[in-house]
Amino acid sequence: MHYIRFLKTPKVTATGGKVHLTANITITTDLGETFYDDDVDLACTLRSPDCDGDIFLRRSMKWTAGMRSLPLSFDLTRSEIEWPAKLHVGLRNGSGMLADNFDLFESPSDQPAFVTVWSEPLDATKGNFEAPRRVERKFYPLNGRPLTIWEDMGDSIARHLWDGSLALTAFIDRVMALQAPISIPMLEHAIISATFKRLKIIELGCGCGVVGLGLAQAIPDCDVLLTDLPEVDELVDRNIAEANLAMSSRVDFAPLDWDQPLPRAVASRTFDMILAAECIYNSDSIPSLVRTLKALITKSPKAIAIISTKFRHDSELVFFDLAAKAGLLQSSKASLPLPGLPGTGYGDFSTDVKVHILHGPSYRATYSPLDELDKGFELSSGSE
Repeated sequence: MHYIRFLKTPKVTATGGKVHLTANITITTDLGETFYDDDVDLACTLRSPDCDGDIFLRRSMKWTAGMRSLPLSFDLTRSEIEWPAKLHVGLRNGSGMLADNFDLFESPSDQPAFVTVWSEPLDATKGNFEAPRRVERKFYPLNGRPLTIWEDMGDSIARHLWDGSLALTAFIDRVMALQAPISIPMLEHAIISATFKRLKIIELGCGCGVVGLGLAQAIPDCDVLLTDLPEVDELVDRNIAEANLAMSSRVDFAPLDWDQPLPRAVASRTFDMILAAECIYNSDSIPSLVRTLKALITKSPKAIAIISTKFRHDSELVFFDLAAKAGLLQSSKASLPLPGLPGTGYGDFSTDVKVHILHGPSYRATYSPLDELDKGFELSSGSE
């Protein structure tokens, strides 16, 4: 997949009696190692913050093979703009309409696949002439609840979207809609259990929080705890605040350093699902991740761990060796195809995302409400 990114966020300037809005974009893969190397027509619109609102200005731009960046400019001198406004850059399809998103499992693998970009709002009437270095991504899952995710610009890989996170989010959405392209029974059984009990989920290394938030918008009656280093706190809180959660679902954030013992906010809870998307790319942190997974599964022996990763280098394989030595068993593995042509840079060659399901030796799936009733009966009988 490729991501449209702002190298320079939109800025309003006035010189020589002229008013312009300028920006600069690029089109890269998730780690920014490979630029999109073909021609593509883009549609750039200055519009109201609401994605379905008014479009004030619009122009077509062409990204040409070999480009590394593309400057954008709008002449605002004689334009009537209702501020605040956002700049949106997306794909222009054959009918001239904006292609604001794509379906990960219906987009052909040999066709371009883009994630479009929205800027922060500008308001020239209030002196807000330059958008902050944060951008918005909008997704439209099958559950009907638009998913808004803010990510940071710049070099921080902890605060932007990765292919493995989006692929897992889209897959879970498909599972809920009974349209999954493949079957992962243990994951499906865990989700089905939410029909008769409250599902408790923790996400490790959540970054922007897209997987946990996508799940909380798709599954009613669940508790999701997003965790990462404290540096993502403010960004994740913003994404939580804008979430459109399913009925009775809840999302919280807690800092969690894999090199430290589980904090009270985590250690005091039990979980049914442990999510870790794009967390094994850094081989130096793998031992700490495995220790954290082991600690969580020891406290929650019925939990399953869902590891989603786009394979980038051989050193990632040590994760599975260490997990096995820690007594974490792998029950299944599946491949989620990525749309679009792969890049040629570091970590860009993979054409799919692998999903691995791990569990502890004491795992026993709870498939029906009768299991919960039987457990309650056994407890009550034993107390007599």
